[in-house]
Order: sequence, then structure tokens, then C-alpha cells
Amino acid sequence: MSQNVQRGPAPTPDDAWLDELERTPTRRTFRMVIRDYVTGPARLARRGASFVATTPGKLVAVMLVLTLALLAAGMAMSSSMAKRQDSLDTLVTATEPMSNSAHLLFTSLSQADTVATTGFVQPGMLTKEERALYLASLDRAVTASNDVYRGAVEADDAQDSEEIIDLVSSIQRHIPVYSALMERALVNQRMGNPVGVAYMSEASGIMREQMLDDADRLYTLTQRQVAREMARLSAPQFVPLSGLFAALIFLIAAQWWLWRTFRRRLNKGFLVATASMLVAVLWVSVSNLQLWQSGFVGFARAAEPWEQLTDARIDAQEARTDETFALLRRQSVAQSSRSFDATHEKIVDALQATNVVLAEHSERHGSEASRETEQLITSAHVALAEWRDNHTALLSAIDNGQYQEAVVLLTGQEPGDEGADSVAGEVGATAYRQLDANLQELIAISRVSTREYITASLDATRLVSGAVALLSLLAVLCIWIGIRHRIAEYL
Repeated sequence: MSQNVQRGPAPTPDDAWLDELERTPTRRTFRMVIRDYVTGPARLARRGASFVATTPGKLVAVMLVLTLALLAAGMAMSSSMAKRQDSLDTLVTATEPMSNSAHLLFTSLSQADTVATTGFVQPGMLTKEERALYLASLDRAVTASNDVYRGAVEADDAQDSEEIIDLVSSIQRHIPVYSALMERALVNQRMGNPVGVAYMSEASGIMREQMLDDADRLYTLTQRQVAREMARLSAPQFVPLSGLFAALIFLIAAQWWLWRTFRRRLNKGFLVATASMLVAVLWVSVSNLQLWQSGFVGFARAAEPWEQLTDARIDAQEARTDETFALLRRQSVAQSSRSFDATHEKIVDALQATNVVLAEHSERHGSEASRETEQLITSAHVALAEWRDNHTALLSAIDNGQYQEAVVLLTGQEPGDEGADSVAGEVGATAYRQLDANLQELIAISRVSTREYITASLDATRLVSGAVALLSLLAVLCIWIGIRHRIAEYL
């Protein structure tokens, strides 16, 4: 009799998982791919969150936030200050010299035309001194135009560079035309041909209607560039400075948290880091204050007399040329008188403004500089008064038809005085020449004053960029050194 024996399930072989693996489809679905991409980072995020919830995790998180904040604030301020220093250096070496060259171009062209036209009312040819002054003025104008062109290329501010280059090119094209016409006029004058006056009038028309207008526009543009750059570079660095303040606040908050967490005395490393950032904040704040005082307040005040003196000198040169044309063309004296009165008033205002500003500047450089400035201003006032008296007598002579007397008053040379060796031309023009020389010296002193403010602004930015970067790195190093004992307690 057979007996039914009930058997249990057969044991699973150890390699049964291989059979399951073979039965698993080799093709992965889109859901599986997305799940793998999501679950991995999510698992890491959960582990990270769990670690941050612990005390050592909080320590590491705080340290990482502090490190990023200190480095970001320090590097941002360092980069901003380095860029500002480079821009100020370009302003000192390119933009401001370009503006001065534009001023020199303007005054040189005006002076050349004044000397050349005045020579047509005096007996004989230009004296050696006048001829040399005329040629030197043209030579300075050519050199200055090249300097302006080079400065426009090198300057950071490209907003007006294209127009500046066009104006320089226009002036350089007109210089040979003007000089050729004026030389032809001088040749005809030596030959006694009346047509020389026509050539002179045409040349002077080109100068006053085209070249001087372009030079005036050029001077205005370059002055505006300097003023705009100084205003931009002197503005306080609020954004990067706020980053330093934020980093300092983070440091103080972290120390308070450490004290509340561990109930121990303040961390020495954090204290040194706080002191480093406090030094950086104070250094940058003082630098910005000095930069604002020198570059915005001081420069703007010092630049006013420079501009006024330049305009006054140009107007004086044009007034001198108007006197010549009034005699040559037998013009009505009323228009010339009104023009001279306006010029006289402008010169007086410029001298008064210069007396106030340059006196303040001279006081900082000793009594000798102050006395020199006062002597120049006094001499300019005396020369202006003498020129005004001479101008009144000149217009009276023209109005009464006493043209020979007018020639003597304008040139100081008698009708019979001729020859290149004559020095009588200096007699009648002494007052004007003295005034022009005084204005030129005052302009030079005023320019030195403005450059000192620019240089002071540049000095205020020196070492700040590197110092802030080093102090920020020192702060980061100190906080990690200071916290190492707290972290080591959990290892």
C-alpha cells in the first residue's frame, strides 16, 4: 500500500536572484530614469538637512556662510577700488592733459590770429619778436591738437571721443589753409599791396568762424569729460561698502550665536576677524570721504577760476583783434566799445574769483605762493586799467578820423618807424601783453591747483584695494582657526 508523503516547497537556490535579473526587462522606462535622478539628490538633501540639524552641522553651515560673505564683500570692494584707481590714473595721465591741450590749442590759435592781424596796422613788417610769437603759437596749436587726439584715444570715457576726434581733424585741416592765406597776406603787406588786407581778412574769418568755434567746442567737451569723470569717481561706493557692513554684521551675529550655543567666552579668532573687517570698513569709509572732498568739492571749486580765466583770456585776445579790425575797416566804435566792456567785466569777475580760490590754495602752500598770486592779480588789474584807457583813446581817435593817432595808440609805433629791429611796438601793446602774460600765469597756477585735487583723489585710493583683500582673507583664516576647537569636540 502506497503511502502519500506530503513534501514542503523546495529550498530556493542561492543564485535564484540571477534568474530574477534575467527576467527583469533590460529596457528602462522614463519613470525609472526620472526616479533615479530625483531620488539620488533627494537622498543627499535629506542627509544634508539631517546633518545641518545637528550642532556640528550648524557650525559648518555658519562657517561656510561667513566665509562666502567675507570673501564676496572683500573681493567686491577690492575690485571696485582697483577699477576706480585705474580710472583716476587714466584721468591724471590722459583725460586731464587732453583737456589742458584743448585749452592750449584754443589760446594758441587765438593768439596767432591776434599777433598776425595786429601786424597789419603797424608801419613796416612784423618785428622778429612778433614773427617768432606768431610761428610759436601755430606750432603749439599743431602740437596741442596731436595731444588732444592721442588723449581722446587713450581716455576711458568714449562718450565724446568721436566728436573730439572729428573736431581735431577739422582744425588740423584748416591750419595749413589759414597759415597759407596769412603768409600771402604778409607777403603782399611787405610789397605794399593793399590786397594783403583782403587775404588777412579771409584768413582771420576762417580762424574766427571755423577754427576757433571748433576749438571752443573741443575745449568744452574735454572740460566736460574731466568734470564728469571726477564726479563719477568721487561718488561714495555705497554698494560695495554696504557689503562690508553686512559681512561685519554677520560676524557679530555669529559670535552672539556661538556664545548662546556653547556658553563660553568670545572666540579669539572671531574677535580678530571682526577687528580686521572693522579696519577695512573704516579704511574704505575714510578713503571715500577724502575722495569726495578732494574730487567733488575741492576740484569743482578749483576748476571754476581755471575756466573763467581761460574764457577771459580768449575774450581779451578777440577784443584785441576787434581793435585791429575797427581801425582797418574804419568801423563804428559803438559795437567795439560794447564788446570791450563785456570783456572787461568778464576779466574783472575772473580775477576776483581767482583771488578767492587761489588765495585759499596758496595758504596751504606758504606765504611765498600767496604773495606771488596776489602780485599777479594786482598786476593784471593794473594792466587791465591801462588797456581800458588806451582802448578809450583808440576809439576816440577812430571816431574823430585821426587814424594815424589810432595806429600809434594801437601799436605804439610812429608812422616812420619801420624795420625788424624796432622795439617801439612793445610800447603801445605793453598793457595788453602784460595782462595776457598775467592771465597765462594765473591759468597755470589754477591748473596746478586742480591737478593737486585729482592727485589727492588718486592718493586716497592707493593701497586700499590690496589692503581690503588681505584683511578679508585674514578674517576668513581667523574664523576657521578660531572655530577648529569647537569642531574638534565632535570628531
